[in-house]
Amino acid sequence: MRSSEVNYDYDESLPTDEASFGYVEDEFSTSSDLVDATFSVMPILLGLVAVVFVAVVIFIVYAQARNSRKIKSAGLDPITFETDLKTKLAQSNLLAPKQSLEAKLEELTSLRSRGVISNDEYLQARQDLLKGWGEG
Repeated sequence: MRSSEVNYDYDESLPTDEASFGYVEDEFSTSSDLVDATFSVMPILLGLVAVVFVAVVIFIVYAQARNSRKIKSAGLDPITFETDLKTKLAQSNLLAPKQSLEAKLEELTSLRSRGVISNDEYLQARQDLLKGWGEG
């Protein structure tokens, strides 16, 4: 057989209908109804997730803007507010260890001896200290 010749001899026993060539008819489904239902609901779920995400971002931005305005109205810098607050707290007496009764009485005696407080103020402060120490 020459290369220019066309061979018209083909097997006529091959089926000619579409179903026998591997086409799947509608009545035969390869996937389950659950998978189909899941994929049909997926766009709705993704939309809800996107809406919730956007709502959370908007809330965070709103809360930060509101806090910033409150801090500015108090006369503080919103950017350094947290650091300023921590510094003030660290320098305050709130975090200082409690002095013993003896140390407080000694401090009062020192104040009286240096002339910072009078004898009457010393007696009153000593009485208040002893009274408060007994209650606390």
